[in-house]
Amino acid sequence: MKLLLVDDEEYVIESIKRNLDLTETGVNEVYTAFSVQQAKNIMGMVDIDIVISDIVMPGGTGFDFVEWVRKEELKVQVIFLTSYAEFDYARRAIQLNSVDYLLKPIDFDKLKEAVQRAAESVAKEKKIQDLRQESIKWNQNRKILQQDIWKNVLKDGFSEEKFCETAAQRQLPYGPGHYFRLICLMPEIKSNKREMWDTATMEFVIENVLSELYEETDIAVDTVFYQEPGIYWIVTQSKEKAFPQDGGRDCEILRQFVAWMNEKIYPELWCGAGQWESVLGMQKQSRNLQKMREGSLSVRNEVLFLNEFQAPQTSYENKELDVWKALLSEEKPEELLERLQKYLDRTEREGMITRELLVALRTDLTQVVYAWLSEREIKAYALFADADMENLHRNSLYGREEMMEYAGVLVRKAVQYRQYINKSDSVTSQVCAYIDAHYREEIHREELGELVFLNTDYLSRIFKKEKGISISNYIIQKRVEEAKKLLTQSTLPINTVSLYVGYSNFSYFTKMFKDNTGYAPLEYRRSFSEK
Repeated sequence: MKLLLVDDEEYVIESIKRNLDLTETGVNEVYTAFSVQQAKNIMGMVDIDIVISDIVMPGGTGFDFVEWVRKEELKVQVIFLTSYAEFDYARRAIQLNSVDYLLKPIDFDKLKEAVQRAAESVAKEKKIQDLRQESIKWNQNRKILQQDIWKNVLKDGFSEEKFCETAAQRQLPYGPGHYFRLICLMPEIKSNKREMWDTATMEFVIENVLSELYEETDIAVDTVFYQEPGIYWIVTQSKEKAFPQDGGRDCEILRQFVAWMNEKIYPELWCGAGQWESVLGMQKQSRNLQKMREGSLSVRNEVLFLNEFQAPQTSYENKELDVWKALLSEEKPEELLERLQKYLDRTEREGMITRELLVALRTDLTQVVYAWLSEREIKAYALFADADMENLHRNSLYGREEMMEYAGVLVRKAVQYRQYINKSDSVTSQVCAYIDAHYREEIHREELGELVFLNTDYLSRIFKKEKGISISNYIIQKRVEEAKKLLTQSTLPINTVSLYVGYSNFSYFTKMFKDNTGYAPLEYRRSFSEK
């Protein structure tokens, strides 16, 4: 415990240090200050527990100092000393919540008693703080444990016996006879123009807002947790071991909640609510809610109830496949995408967008584009083999906007690449740049085909048409030119030059070099070396 003595008279401080017996008070460190400013500086550097301060000092009174302490919200016990027995001083000391107000000359027995009382208050306050911190830590841990147990419930399914046993081990307040209900919330991230919040913050917001709405009901929000891809699960619980009765009020609260989320955070979201049952049915309920989502991708900003939902009877029939093919052949990606957008808009207005429909639509579109690229000797699987495209492909089944985003990248990239390879020297320049950088390595035609997303034979034809020589001859020419430079501009041994330009077989290098220059490597060095 730390004690600070504040007095402008040094002999007073020395007298206190000499005569005050601190052995039984718990004080083990004593600091001294001879002015208010010096005392403030010490308080800024050290966590002081008890202050013994004179009142009348030049440059600021002890009252000024303690007012600053209280304003800074520092947890300090204060004892005032003064040579003036004035009522106003005593009253001010009380107002500043001091432990005691003692007159000089100092009665050290009384001062020791005051320090002991102050030390007891410090110890009590620290115990309260420790308990408060433990409570905060437990609440944080409790939320983690709650989230974990419900994640396991939705993943593996729990019997009520196992659920209650696991809850008891984790000191969670679950028991037999409790009713639960799942709510599934899926924000439309693409439509969110506001500041993005991390998932932990969103969990906190959802739980607090919904808990406040349910405050006067027999329903409580048990926990909220995030699950990929983009789902917030809300577990609600009946406050008593009874089936919640006021269904109308419950529905209205959920609608208020969705409206609040629309206004404050997400302009568009999907919300589905399950039915009240024991923990035994929660895993199945989570699957049914996700199926309901897949069958209602046209619905936004409403609350769908699992026990009332009927999936639309859709039959996918695409009458525009031939139109898509024609527009691709004419390299008109924007017209194709416009027609697709109109189709999706019309289907959404009819409430008929489902995951099943989007799967069929994506399959058709992807096959049309891949076939069109294949006819033009372009390797579609290589062109679209990147993480971003994989994410777009997966997310395309979440709704209309995600499907249009996937389609936009797919169609535009296909047409743009077709136009790119038609440009004079575009692909050959890319291949030559790669060879120039990697000529020391073993290079295969298949590797170059993957590089530019073209069939190998087609690439070879393009390259020879543009450069006048085959790819293999270009590689040889590059290696020969580099070997010439090394032979004439360095003293490297010829076998080292051979290795440097990509030939581990020295005899083969010698033959290749002579076939292309008319000289053996040593003859070339002697004839053309820089003097």
